Amino acid sequence: MQYGCVGQEVQQRFVDVTQQAVDAPYFPMTLGVRAQAMKLSFVAPDTQGHFLAPDLPVRTVLQHQEDVFQSSFSGAKVYHHAHVGETLSLIYAPFYIDSCAVDAVLNRPVSDPLPEGVMDGFAVSETFHWPLRFVPALCPSCGWDLSGERNALVLSCTNCNRAWQPVGAALKPVPVMFLPGHETADLYVPFWRIAADVTGLALSSYADLVRVANLPKVVQKGWDKIPCYFWSPAFRLSPKAFLSLSIQMNLTQPQENPAAGNPPGSCYPATLPVKEAAEALKISLAGMMKPAETRMPMLPQISIRPTRFALVYIPFQSGHQEWLQPEYHIAINKNLLTLTDH
Repeated sequence: MQYGCVGQEVQQRFVDVTQQAVDAPYFPMTLGVRAQAMKLSFVAPDTQGHFLAPDLPVRTVLQHQEDVFQSSFSGAKVYHHAHVGETLSLIYAPFYIDSCAVDAVLNRPVSDPLPEGVMDGFAVSETFHWPLRFVPALCPSCGWDLSGERNALVLSCTNCNRAWQPVGAALKPVPVMFLPGHETADLYVPFWRIAADVTGLALSSYADLVRVANLPKVVQKGWDKIPCYFWSPAFRLSPKAFLSLSIQMNLTQPQENPAAGNPPGSCYPATLPVKEAAEALKISLAGMMKPAETRMPMLPQISIRPTRFALVYIPFQSGHQEWLQPEYHIAINKNLLTLTDH
C-alpha cells in the first residue's frame, strides 16, 4: 500500500510491480502481470539452471516507485509518503541465451543479437544456497502445539495462553490482549495498539486528540490524564479500507481495560507485522488532523517514535454482509477480509 499526503488529502494506491534486479538491457525491465497470473515455485538447491546474482539494491527499487508516485501529482506539494505492508520477493524468470535472449516461457526472442561474451560480466551461480528453513510450531514456554492460520504471523498457545511470532530462527513473545464481549462476539479481529512519543505536535492524551482532530466534543476534566494510543489493523486490507479503519479506531480510542491473553472465541489471523503498522502512523494522523489546510503542512515537522505495542483483539458480531462492532459503530465488509488474506 502506498500513501501520499498531498494538498489537503491523503491519496493511496495498491502497488504490485516487478522490476529487473540486474543491470542488463538485454532482458525485459518488468515481468508485467506474469508474476501475478502464473503459478510460482520456490527455488530449491537441486533446481537446474544458471542464476544471475541481483545487483540492484531494494532501496533503489522502492525509491523508483516513490518517484513515480510523486510525479503523478503534477507538481503538487507532497508533505509525507509511505509504503505500508510491502512484501519483497526475488523472482527468477527463465531465459535461453543463444544469439539473443529468448523468453523460455513464450519461446520467443526478447533482445537484439547479443555481442560476443556478453554474459561474462555477470555473477552466475549454478547452485542455489538459500534452502527453506522451518521453525517448529511448539510453544517455547510450555511445549504445546501452537495454533494459527497458514498465513498468520502470530501463533497462539491454548495451553499457557500466550502468543508468539517467528523472528529469524526463533519464536519471540508478543504481548496479546482482548477486549470484553465474548458473550456476543462471533469473531475477534486483531489490532496493533501502539504507544508512541510524538514531537512537533501535542498528542499524548485523549484531550490532545480531541483538539487535533477537531472533534465535536467539549474537553472534559480528566481527559488530559487518559493516554492516547495509535491503533492499526493487524491484517492486510485495500489501501482505502486500511486507512479508513485506522482512523476510525484512532478516533474511538477504546477505553475498556483489555484482559491479558488470547480471546476465548474465533480469531481473525494477524497478518501485518507491527513494524509495517508503525509505518502508517503518520498517515493515520494526517487523515485525522482537522482542519486539513492548516494541519497538513505541519507533517514534515512531526516525528512519531513508537515505544510499546500490544496485539489487541476486538470483538465483532456477524451481520448480513459485515462484521459489526456496535459499541464503536464500526463495520468491516466481510468480502474485504475474505479477499485480502485467503
